[in-house]
Amino acid sequence: MKYSLVALLGISVAMIFWAVFTTPEDPTVENATAVGAYLYWGYFLMGAAIVAALVGAGMDLLKKPEGIKGALISVVAVVAIIVIAYVIANGHDYQIVDLGNQGYFERKATVISDTCLIIFYVAMAGAVISAIYSAVTDALK
Repeated sequence: MKYSLVALLGISVAMIFWAVFTTPEDPTVENATAVGAYLYWGYFLMGAAIVAALVGAGMDLLKKPEGIKGALISVVAVVAIIVIAYVIANGHDYQIVDLGNQGYFERKATVISDTCLIIFYVAMAGAVISAIYSAVTDALK
């Protein structure tokens, strides 16, 4: 496992150098193949991380079945946050200017990016609240 993570890191660093040194000064969709490949590599790594997290959580639940209630509550909370963020993002009717094509981005792309931003804001707020709570409880002990 340790060596596979080092190998993935090495491949990622090599792809960064490939993307940086082979992308032309004026990249177009046809010429920037390294950037596209690097995006797909990022998608692969994200998918592998999600699968590893789900498999690890599943194995932990098999070892300790009493934790399934908390896991289900967590899954429901995550799904609820995603659905609420999508509903909020879908409620806006503004358009984002696409300067490269002298037009506007499609509605679907705008809703997806807004949803991701809202989820990010909620996650960051949760992290900040968790850090503050942890610091306060440690100080009061």
